[in-house]
Amino acid sequence: MKTAVVGLGNVGFEYAFTRHNVGFMVVDYIAGKENLKFEDYPTVFLAESKNFYLIKPKLYMNNSGKALLSAPIPVNKLPILVIYDDADITFGKIKFKIGINSVPSHKGLRDIYEKLGRRDIMRLRVGISRPQGVDLADWVLSEFSEEEKEKLPEIFEKCYQIVKLVVSGKAEVVYGRGLGL
Repeated sequence: MKTAVVGLGNVGFEYAFTRHNVGFMVVDYIAGKENLKFEDYPTVFLAESKNFYLIKPKLYMNNSGKALLSAPIPVNKLPILVIYDDADITFGKIKFKIGINSVPSHKGLRDIYEKLGRRDIMRLRVGISRPQGVDLADWVLSEFSEEEKEKLPEIFEKCYQIVKLVVSGKAEVVYGRGLGL
């Protein structure tokens, strides 16, 4: 069974390079590595490989679950891996988890959790840090610094390696080892 790999972000050029769009950036990176092209559907961009689908919801972040419910594939019947930004994790760190035990604070993930009604969602959280004294909404909608941009390809490659393991049925191995992330 294929895995639905969902990258969270906001559609539109003004959001393209913001911290909140790191999920989109990761799935774009994966699409490039796998030579996949996204097809444009009413609520999602979708690319397909032998083992997985790459999905970018086209509705704004807070409606990611609604977008997935209208996808042209049966997302709710597939294993799901959601990739998104996490301001509570240091920039460059990546954390992988299996399952959700409580209502997520990340609004995009929360909408997926609530609309799909699933607790078995796998999550790949990409650290974007959070400086003190900066409003969270302003921070996540700001662009990465030049120094951070230089490090993004390495972060995206780590995410790609994790995704390859997860979609090949090795999620428990990733979760158990942590892979030095």
